[in-house]
Amino acid sequence: MSKISDNDLLAAINRNRNADGSVNISRTAADLGVYRSLIQPRVWRLVGKNQRPGGKPSAPIETAEQIDARRLTALRTENADLKRKLKEAHLHSLDDDAIRQILGGIVAAPSEPPKWLLDESTRRGKSPEVPVTIWSDWHVGESVSLSETNGVNEYGVEIFKARAKRLVSRTIDLCKNHGSGNYPGAVVNILGDMVSGGLHPELQKTDEEEVIPAVLTCRDTLIWCLEQMIEAFGRVYVPCTSGNHGRSTHKPEFKRYVYKNFDWLIYQLLARHFQGRPEIVLDIPDSNEVYYRIFSRRYLAMHGDMMGARGGDGIIGSIGPITRGEMKVGRQQAVIGRDYDILLVGHWHQTLWLPRVVVNNTLKGFDEFAQKALRAPPSVPSQSLWFEHPKWGKTMHREVFVEDPATSDDAPWVSIFDNGRE
Repeated sequence: MSKISDNDLLAAINRNRNADGSVNISRTAADLGVYRSLIQPRVWRLVGKNQRPGGKPSAPIETAEQIDARRLTALRTENADLKRKLKEAHLHSLDDDAIRQILGGIVAAPSEPPKWLLDESTRRGKSPEVPVTIWSDWHVGESVSLSETNGVNEYGVEIFKARAKRLVSRTIDLCKNHGSGNYPGAVVNILGDMVSGGLHPELQKTDEEEVIPAVLTCRDTLIWCLEQMIEAFGRVYVPCTSGNHGRSTHKPEFKRYVYKNFDWLIYQLLARHFQGRPEIVLDIPDSNEVYYRIFSRRYLAMHGDMMGARGGDGIIGSIGPITRGEMKVGRQQAVIGRDYDILLVGHWHQTLWLPRVVVNNTLKGFDEFAQKALRAPPSVPSQSLWFEHPKWGKTMHREVFVEDPATSDDAPWVSIFDNGRE
């Protein structure tokens, strides 16, 4: 009996159980080739007293080999599960560098804006000025019907391309022929809603281009526009923020917001194109807010949909929520040590020059939503342009109109009214 190990005995016990699960000691003894009386005490010790005659049957008892095999299987299963979870964690937690590597070695946001923005040195006896413009709310891919807007506006991909070219050529003309001409460089704020994105169900049905083709159309057009600005001004600084139309989620999600936004993808494609070109700096921070300074004037740029205020009414329009939002943004930024002088936003599809806020118009222009839902007055599509002077600050506000207004050119240069009559 000393040669029969406990493991061998347990294996024989499990092989020779009765139909009800109880131990059959006689068959177990015969299986092992020994007398019943020799193994019965060991059987009771191994399986418990409840296996004695009249006791309750129990499940088969595992041998040490069976226990080891079961534990090995469990460990393998646990290891496979951990590998799966680790893979999912990597997929959902890619850091910024990994994402940029996937996109092709795209550069990260600069640690600080270029130094020429702060240089107040003079040339040719004139103080330098920096032209500053906002490009936002281009809504590439969207279609606006001329007949549905009562003949006020139409928009499509070809109209967009023509307006973008007019925007750049007229911006350069205003700066070169109507400004000081002493420019160390230019600032082009690109503040989102660059594509329609099919954000609403009606846009999904009526957009001329789907979002990915629209991304490529916008990217190609922006490359041409920025190349023209580089040629005209030598150096260009480009703060970039993403808008609500570019998001790929049904509702806004605030964690990892830019990584789910087609505007951000456009900017990264631009950064890849211009990589290694010191004359242009694209600033694309993960926070979706760009904080920078021109001379001594501090700017904060964002799209304008996340100012913490909504609403408006038919009398003051969007000025109410914009003003309330600026106060909330200003308080928040002051607490974290980022006080600003001017807040730059788009989103609201109109031009406003407020004391602490510049609100940019849309390149798309008047549309069916503005006509039927907002009952907003139409305006000529435009983008904002001004000059930053080291002494006088923000000067010479201009709107760069990308279409010609439907007005007569034969009116006199001034009309004098006498008692209400001309």
